[in-house]
Amino acid sequence: MMVHPTPPRSFDSGGYASAQDYATMELMCNRRIILFALLLSLIPITRAHADTAATPVAIVALHGEVNDYTCRLLQRQFDQARKAGAKTVILDMDTYGGLVTSALEITHFIRGQNDLHVIAYVNRAYSAGAMISVSCNEIVMAPDAQIGDCAPIIFQTDGTLEALPPTERAKEASPILNDFDASADHAGYSRYLLEGMVVVPHVVYWVQDPKTHDKRFVNQNEHDELLKKGWVAVPGIRDPINGPDTLLTLQADEAVKLGLSTGVCPTAKVLADQRGKFVADFTPGSGEKIIEFLNLDVFRSIVMSALFISLWIVLGSPGHGLAESIAVLSLALLLGVPLLTGYATWWEVLIIFGGVGLLAFEVFVFPGHGVSAGLGVIMMLGGLLLTFIGPQAGGGVLPDTSGSWLNLKHGAMAIGGSIFASIFLAVWLQKYLPKLPYFNRLILTTTSGGAPMLNSASIAPENSWPGVGTAGVAVTDLRPGGSAEFLDLSVGNSRPVAVISETGFVPAGSKLIVRESRGNRIVVRPATA
Repeated sequence: MMVHPTPPRSFDSGGYASAQDYATMELMCNRRIILFALLLSLIPITRAHADTAATPVAIVALHGEVNDYTCRLLQRQFDQARKAGAKTVILDMDTYGGLVTSALEITHFIRGQNDLHVIAYVNRAYSAGAMISVSCNEIVMAPDAQIGDCAPIIFQTDGTLEALPPTERAKEASPILNDFDASADHAGYSRYLLEGMVVVPHVVYWVQDPKTHDKRFVNQNEHDELLKKGWVAVPGIRDPINGPDTLLTLQADEAVKLGLSTGVCPTAKVLADQRGKFVADFTPGSGEKIIEFLNLDVFRSIVMSALFISLWIVLGSPGHGLAESIAVLSLALLLGVPLLTGYATWWEVLIIFGGVGLLAFEVFVFPGHGVSAGLGVIMMLGGLLLTFIGPQAGGGVLPDTSGSWLNLKHGAMAIGGSIFASIFLAVWLQKYLPKLPYFNRLILTTTSGGAPMLNSASIAPENSWPGVGTAGVAVTDLRPGGSAEFLDLSVGNSRPVAVISETGFVPAGSKLIVRESRGNRIVVRPATA
């Protein structure tokens, strides 16, 4: 006995459907299943696009010189961007370079940002700026941007590069090349291309197989071998990309064609809007600009002139306070800013303070002999000169690269200019300062001769020693500072004290008369018969 299956009910009536109706319903179900599958396949694409559009993006700027200060500032700004919820950070680059040691620290830091997608937006990225840019996950260029030229070099007076011994050049380039190799592995760039920014005789070609269209960056030897096998230069790009006498520097369109840059964008803000939801801009403010200004060689030269002038006044006439205050402030600026930017180390600070200590010993403890003052000046000038060099990539204190020697030259010129300006100002002050109220007390103009002129205004308190009019003997030469002995009735013996001669040089053994006694300021003149 055959049992016929019960046909499905129609969705249109309560009765039974025909075979034709059954086929129609089956086709409709199949279409609905296909449509539902297509919708499911579109959901991940739509979500992915929505996630990209909603990606929080922050801008961090690196403008001006690359140094320890900008390194620490950049690290703080990355932390702030992360706290603001950013998943993409656009590093707005506009720099001609700076310290190699600071650049190496920054590149290592950027390559370690595994939770962030870092895009270098390049306006100008030379030298250390190029190192930092290629360490990012991606590079986008401004329309007129340039990137490259990353080697410490010296130019001759005719504008050509100075030839360096192979060993010295290799020593300079080694840490930079190692860092470029690490960035090439991190972001997928060609090592040949990046090394062309560092090594002067490094020739880079871009060739392709006309059959497979396989493209390669190659050196001179590989280029010659591949040409024999039928390879040709990639059209639309210079051949070679970099010659034997230059350092590779790329324009925006060239960087895009070579695959170094993923595109060109008018501004960092436009790029941020394209990549997701803009959440914060950490462009440096006025404080960072002030630090950059204080670090200029011209400003440092002016501050050194103020330091030298104030020290000259302190050595000649200590105790007024204004000159000492200017000296302390000048020294704080000359040491504080290089410490912030990384150009000064604690060794150099200790050398400078050692020099200041010897000068103080000359003035207040054992004046007149000149040895400690001379050594103190040498230590101060040497320490200040070292603050222009900065730390070496290979370690050590003395310059070991051509760039460091160039910085040393600039430092010597700045210090020399400061000394010249100080001498000029000293002559001017000697002539005009005595005519100004209050400031006339910083320059001693009274000449010797005649009896001491005493009045109630110049009489020191009774408990001061030695008092005005007290006679004594110069123990050392007064230049004009030195040491003299006076009778101290409270102890019944003579004892030495630091004094200043108002008449300039006075030889040891000369008889003296106290003209002014106020605190640690004791002014004397030679006694007359």
